[in-house]
Amino acid sequence: MNFVELIKTFIKEELKNYDRIVDSTFDEIRETVLNTMTLVSKIFREFDPEEKASIYASAVREYKSVYPIDLDDSESIVKSNHPFWLTEDRKKAIDALQENYLKRYLTYLGSRGRSEKVIETIRTSSESIMGKLGDPMSSVPFYCKGMVVGSVQSGKTGNFNAVINRSVDSGYKLIIVLSGIMEDLRVQTQERVEEEVIGYGIIDKKNPRKGAKGVGLISKFEDIQLTTPTSYQSDFKKTLKEADFPLNRRNILICKKNSGVLKNLLLWLNEHLEEGKDKHNIPLLIVDDESDNASLNNLGSKGIEEASKINGHIRAILALFTRKSYLGYTATPFANVLADRNKLGEKKWIINDKINGEAVEKEFALVDNIYPDDFIELLKNPTNYIGAKQLFETVYDDEVRKLPIIETIYDYTTYFPERVVGAVGSARPAALDDTDNGVKTRAAKKEDHFPQQLPQSLKDAVGCFILSIALRYSRQGAMIGTSLFNPHHTMLVHVSRFITWQNKTKDLVKSFLDELDDRVTSDNPNSKSSIYNYFEKLWYKYYAYIIENIKLHISDDFKDEFLIPKTFNDLKPLLGESIKGINVLAVNSATGDKLIYEKDQYGKGAKYIAVGGNRLSRGFTLEGLTINYFLRNTNFSDTLLQMGRWFGYRPGYLDCCKIFTTSDAVAKFDSTTRAIEELEIEFTKMSREGKQPKDYELRVRKHPGTLKITRPSILQNTKEVKWSYQDQLVQTTKFNVSKASEVKNVWLAFKDFFKEKKSDKVDDCLLYRTDCKGIIDFLKLPNIYYDFDEELNSVMKFIELCKEKNFLQNWTIAIKLKGASQKYLSAGETGFAEQVELTVRSGPKAKEGNRYYSDFVHKGIFAAGNASANIVTSGKDFSLLLGQKQKEDALFKFRNEKTDAYLKKKKETTVEEAKEKAKKLNPPERIYREEMSDQDGLLVVYLMDMDSVYNDENNQEVHDLYLKRGFKKEDKTPLIGIAIGFPKISPDPGGTYAKGDYKASEDVGDEDEPEAVLHNSEQN
Repeated sequence: MNFVELIKTFIKEELKNYDRIVDSTFDEIRETVLNTMTLVSKIFREFDPEEKASIYASAVREYKSVYPIDLDDSESIVKSNHPFWLTEDRKKAIDALQENYLKRYLTYLGSRGRSEKVIETIRTSSESIMGKLGDPMSSVPFYCKGMVVGSVQSGKTGNFNAVINRSVDSGYKLIIVLSGIMEDLRVQTQERVEEEVIGYGIIDKKNPRKGAKGVGLISKFEDIQLTTPTSYQSDFKKTLKEADFPLNRRNILICKKNSGVLKNLLLWLNEHLEEGKDKHNIPLLIVDDESDNASLNNLGSKGIEEASKINGHIRAILALFTRKSYLGYTATPFANVLADRNKLGEKKWIINDKINGEAVEKEFALVDNIYPDDFIELLKNPTNYIGAKQLFETVYDDEVRKLPIIETIYDYTTYFPERVVGAVGSARPAALDDTDNGVKTRAAKKEDHFPQQLPQSLKDAVGCFILSIALRYSRQGAMIGTSLFNPHHTMLVHVSRFITWQNKTKDLVKSFLDELDDRVTSDNPNSKSSIYNYFEKLWYKYYAYIIENIKLHISDDFKDEFLIPKTFNDLKPLLGESIKGINVLAVNSATGDKLIYEKDQYGKGAKYIAVGGNRLSRGFTLEGLTINYFLRNTNFSDTLLQMGRWFGYRPGYLDCCKIFTTSDAVAKFDSTTRAIEELEIEFTKMSREGKQPKDYELRVRKHPGTLKITRPSILQNTKEVKWSYQDQLVQTTKFNVSKASEVKNVWLAFKDFFKEKKSDKVDDCLLYRTDCKGIIDFLKLPNIYYDFDEELNSVMKFIELCKEKNFLQNWTIAIKLKGASQKYLSAGETGFAEQVELTVRSGPKAKEGNRYYSDFVHKGIFAAGNASANIVTSGKDFSLLLGQKQKEDALFKFRNEKTDAYLKKKKETTVEEAKEKAKKLNPPERIYREEMSDQDGLLVVYLMDMDSVYNDENNQEVHDLYLKRGFKKEDKTPLIGIAIGFPKISPDPGGTYAKGDYKASEDVGDEDEPEAVLHNSEQN
């Protein structure tokens, strides 16, 4: 019996008697709840008062952590006139089923401690998706195609299991789940489906035994049984092909996207057609997990008759059915939105087979494509989800608090070099000045003997992993028995795509771990030279601050009562136990190492340091992941996001987590996070405006030489149609402030540009009117923007394109005159018509986990606004070109949108309460910018006080840098930042953003190749 879960039920009942719930309320109801527990449970009755109090305290903590979790409804864009068959009458009929798969699943989620609000949103979002799929009871043939988009590690599997449960209730007879390209991921999906849909499957892997599990423990169904011919041991292979499972029953298959597996399935389905029929007349649902990976047609650009193998197999399977739906799930929809939308060709799909030992060719029809023509659904994240926005830079949502858990590292290049000097076997890492000195360098190869040692940063990361285990052990007493408790511990080491380097890293980490283990056992804990002293230094460097201040860095909606503050002295006695039993694995095709998350005979969870590559890069869940050491490099946004295994949920151990990575990787994650943010905003706008999937053009600006939106095999042979800055805000947020002389030169050129130019004062800005040539001349002025050259060149090219097409003929440069600094520049010092009060942008503080401080000290890079990536001081700055009525209308529209959103999110909110809440919000710049004429562009200049950038009175290091870099207190030279506002322009004038017939990768090849995967898709 789960006492914590039962107590939570009684707590919920008692709280119904209270209008207002505060912390003391739980003390008031304590005796009543415990008395009720004593009446219903003989075992609980025998516990002593201390045990009862402990269990009650855990139940209260869990209730207070889970109950507030909120989740917004999903949004969708749907094809015009798309049929919605799930009427109220059909809902009632399905709801009345004696054996209802969805109800059982939702009950199961409740028993696992899921928030009621989350369960309700899973119910409504799965209903929304189901209603857009084809009607399985229809007598009319149909082919429906949709896509569901959710964040990495956000719980998409929970949603698609809800959809699968609904599909069984609704009448789908055959469900095929395509679960990625790795067997590890297929097995994980198989087990989740057994647990959350079927209710029966393997319950003991060591002594293979099947039985009821998961939902099957809630209730066992007899009438509508769902069977699965696949298992955790077996995909759809030859033996299954020759086996017989009846298609007149309800079946679910979990298959990986492997051309041999799908070929077997296609042949089997073809052989079991009714005599004289060329199609099955049972409703089919294909649920394609990781649908951007391997499923798309990477030969579509060659014409309508071409298809890559996995894509062709999927389309041929679909064509074997008269009634079918295809539903893709992905966290990175870049490739899906760009996928082949070809019409159906005339050629048949040819499959080679053998009959009685004779080779034969079989022909199959295909469906046209799997592009989500009918609908795209965007899932929202619950308030306890930690994703890219909580870690990396955002532009539009600057209220998101950032977790200071990223540690920028600089000592890795000689241990895991990208370039080397010398022959294979005797190469050394390339030095920074080798090229300048005429020394020939080459790309590192898998045969090069690296790493030979571990960098100190990786050793510290291993030390942090041991501390994280000790910290979680110290909180274990409060968590055991709750649904939030995760007994497992994982550290991910992602250093190289080379298998040989991964295996060498594994050996070195194991040796270091053995050394730590020996010293923890043998050293005197009180000695200054003790290993305990090393752990204490790690604690104060990486953990002391965040453990005490975690609530400052999470949103008010994020509740976790198990983040109990601890000190190093609390952890010290637990270090020996924490280090014992850590397994170091290299998870790749050469070793065959596997992560198996099972408790031992004492109930202890697994402890892994996983050195890995592609097997750990996509889809697979790493249980209890706390420490990430991430050096892997990629230039593709979707691959990068999928590598982010650290996204997700961390109940009771969020403050244990650390990401050790490079400044280059952080910059790319920042860029990708901003791109995803723009994509979501665009989606919401399209949903509100009733747009269709065919209108969805991905607005992810390419950063030439840095980040591309998706893998090269997807972008191959494409038409680069357009990128665009229409309806965008472009800002300079990072600056190289390592030399005062360069800051001064930029300021002198800036002043000189405005000499003798006419200006007008509007509100608190000085406006200079110009044209396309004038704005481009301004943008060509010297600057110290960091990593902004490509963006700036693209912006100038876009402005020129607009001019050619008679858009953006008029430009205004606005210099902001009001700021928060006590320092000002007089008209005599600037040559402007007005005095300028400088804007304040404070420099980064030297607290743990502040990557901005690390870049500031090591490279002289200043991020204005830190993680907000926003220098705009007020949204009203972009209302300068509007009339008064336009401003009022824009504000009215914004507040109405927010009022509607509040009412939708919280049903109990009154209209007046929602309006009042909306009125308090600061209007964002976009509401004004979107009202600007397509003839007008606006560039706002912010002059920032350099003293505020270096202002950290208690930090001698910053003070020394200020002087060393040539800055002086009496000098008032400002730092110049700009924000460029582009209005909506239709039709879109140009540039090059991705659209149309893009080639999609099946991602096959050797792990030692860039962005490749482990298994060749031709394997069985």
